[in-house]
Amino acid sequence: MKRLLRSVIDIQGTIQPENLAHNYLRLRDSKIDWQRPDDLRVYQYIQNYFQARLEMPAIETVRDYFGRANDIECLERLKDIEAAAYYIRTNFAHLLQTLLEDQNKVKALALLKESHDIISKGLEVQDEVGKKERKQGVRDGVAHFTSRAMNLIIPEYNARTSGDITRDAKDMWDEYQSAKANKGKAYGKLTGIDSFDTICHGLKRGELHVHAAFPGHLKTTFAVNWCYNLITHYKTNVVYWSLEMPYEQVRRNFAAIHSSADKWKALGYKPLDYRKIRDGELNEAEEAFYKLVLEDWENNPDHYHCHIMCPDHDVNIEEMRLETELLHKQFEVGFIAIDHGQEVEARKAKRSKDYVVELNSVVRDAKHWALHFNHGEKLPVMMLFQINRQGHDEAVKNNGIYKMTAINYANQVEKSSDVITASFLDDTHRNNGTAQFCNLKNRDNPIVAPFLAQVDFGPRRIRNHSTAGGGTSVEDHDLGLSVDDA
Repeated sequence: MKRLLRSVIDIQGTIQPENLAHNYLRLRDSKIDWQRPDDLRVYQYIQNYFQARLEMPAIETVRDYFGRANDIECLERLKDIEAAAYYIRTNFAHLLQTLLEDQNKVKALALLKESHDIISKGLEVQDEVGKKERKQGVRDGVAHFTSRAMNLIIPEYNARTSGDITRDAKDMWDEYQSAKANKGKAYGKLTGIDSFDTICHGLKRGELHVHAAFPGHLKTTFAVNWCYNLITHYKTNVVYWSLEMPYEQVRRNFAAIHSSADKWKALGYKPLDYRKIRDGELNEAEEAFYKLVLEDWENNPDHYHCHIMCPDHDVNIEEMRLETELLHKQFEVGFIAIDHGQEVEARKAKRSKDYVVELNSVVRDAKHWALHFNHGEKLPVMMLFQINRQGHDEAVKNNGIYKMTAINYANQVEKSSDVITASFLDDTHRNNGTAQFCNLKNRDNPIVAPFLAQVDFGPRRIRNHSTAGGGTSVEDHDLGLSVDDA
């Protein structure tokens, strides 16, 4: 710890001011625990000094402060600090990470013991806001470990978070050349719907896409279709968090959509009706086809992973993030879907009597998840959201086009989302096999004009709208991308 403090105090100009400040900012943002009370007092003084003057104090200034306070313990500790080795930039970052790792090993073992005690005999524990609560049993023990383990993972950010952009010309040119040479990497995760993809070129890493709709207006259907296209055509592993529907219902949705793939049509098969699959009402020929669909679904070597998570208890974004990062160790997760945002629990530290405050914290946490997944690797996150009654009524008057007021009860959606889309249905659309889509926000692209999509309500398949009828599929519209790159 004395080396950390030595590296943020100006001692006879041995460290340049900008390196001192850089070290301090790293130290401030870390979760280091000061084991010694005198180290903590020295750090607190340094912290207060920087906040007041925006520069690091000289050793003489620190010594004068504790001399006036007659703090003999800190004065003696300053002798050790002054004699310690100092570190800058990556060396300081490595030192800080090593010390954090050592601390977290101890914390992890303590957390494992706490979780063991909760499972075996019960234990009274204190939550994030200081409230004591008795926990007991396997469920409480696992939840206790899961909710706190994420804080022990040390960020090793791969993403660049700061720098002088006037010195980045070479990096920016290399970035452009990379995008030009490999569209698959430059593009994000395509939806398979041309009206979105030709404008947005997919949802990029670190971006949050919120899709909103009134109940029964294709929220889940849109999400499942997007995920289906990713795992079957755009070579992306998906984790789908379903907080409203049971596991079996979600997988039936995917199976029904798969029955509508173009290759089956070429063989003379018709898409299967989701409700007939659900209720066991397929005829003999349909049953034979369904079995063929399932065999292909499981054994097709071109299909990527789609892991469905349907927790049997309330979960917050931090718990979802931890579970997803554990899955990321098994296969490379490329896309996350949350169905839906209003069912996510706010973290204890963010809980409030005000529902809107809690909901806003969930949206913000989802955006942070997109930005900081896997220690800064980033990930595209899609979250479903529910339109309010007033917003729906306004859309009815406006030919199915929503306004931002339809979701203004949670203003963080507008602030944190990179893309906001909405879908609309009425009896006319249902009879015509269509749905109205619109784009309310597009941070890094032009707004997509409202458009119709084709919907086959039997298998719940969304396609590009075609005036010739029937719709065109994702297999026909890949924007010139190689599926190996997408």
